[in-house]
Amino acid sequence: MNIFLIIAAAMAAIAAAVVAWPLLRDRQSRIAGAVLAVVVIGAAAGLYPLWSNWNWHASPQSAGAAGGPDIAAMVAKLEKHLRDEPTDLKGWLMLGRSYLALNRLDDAIVAYDRAHRLDTKSAEAAMGLGEAMSLQAGGEITPPAAQLFEEALVLAPGNPKALLYGGFAAAARGERVLARSRWMALKELHPPEQIERMLDVRIAELGPPSGAPPGPGASPNAATAGTSASPAGTSPSGGDLRGAEVTVTISLAPALKSRLVSEAPLFVFAREPDSRGPPLAAKRLSSTAIGTQVSLSPADSMMPGRMLTSGQRVSITARVSFSGQPTPTKGDLYGELSYEVGRDGVRNLVIDRVAE
Repeated sequence: MNIFLIIAAAMAAIAAAVVAWPLLRDRQSRIAGAVLAVVVIGAAAGLYPLWSNWNWHASPQSAGAAGGPDIAAMVAKLEKHLRDEPTDLKGWLMLGRSYLALNRLDDAIVAYDRAHRLDTKSAEAAMGLGEAMSLQAGGEITPPAAQLFEEALVLAPGNPKALLYGGFAAAARGERVLARSRWMALKELHPPEQIERMLDVRIAELGPPSGAPPGPGASPNAATAGTSASPAGTSPSGGDLRGAEVTVTISLAPALKSRLVSEAPLFVFAREPDSRGPPLAAKRLSSTAIGTQVSLSPADSMMPGRMLTSGQRVSITARVSFSGQPTPTKGDLYGELSYEVGRDGVRNLVIDRVAE
């Protein structure tokens, strides 16, 4: 473990040098360069336990509390620098990344939007803005975010995140061939093993390549699966994914049945208890799924590196959204329960509350 941390620290130092060196060479930008270097190293040290897949045996909240004040001070210095140098593109990009890592999504959108306005040819600005907008929408890739991913892919065809999210956006539009090609291109970049497994599931959901017959045991819905606008969608589970699965049977309390007069979107998601960040896994379904079993697995992850793990305690929510948005609005119907991933088996989740 110590060797691993030393390597991680060395990589953070290299990243800081790469980011800061061009600015340090310029006398007028030396302050920005120093600040950026500190932010990269500090963020890597403080946030790695939150975002890595290593089992640190600590909650994200406690890890964040340990490094939070120092990181907040570093970000504050960068904010001050940008007030003095509002045209510093690299500074706005770094601030956007910092906000995104800290889950300050509204602030991340503002920072990336500023960077995008400064340079419409910046793939990182377009990608960061699209990602922040999608996360703010609860994982829903909205049309504006999809357009930003398309911009990023034109400017940087090999951008891994743009390939990932661009694939989801293409699948949401029903462009299965395009989604497949983007995810296959991402696989060729050799992403981490968990991401590659997720891609395998998503590609399988698209059905056979155009013109090819379905394989043995293929789902009859394979041709239309995986078209949710969110990285979450209906997914089969199997192999290594099966050990980190959540399964609930969703029902609606009799007292609320009169409120559901027509079909409406149903969001089912898992998040860490007391967390206000993006869910660990989510699916967008229809209220017609009430009365059926719904499963969540690492394949339903909304962010690379943040996935359900076996033995983890999570909060499962099922929400009927009359607005069609994943964020809660007054009048929505919902239910919640606590669940131990991979151990609780099939649980009954009753939608029995009305959002105020």
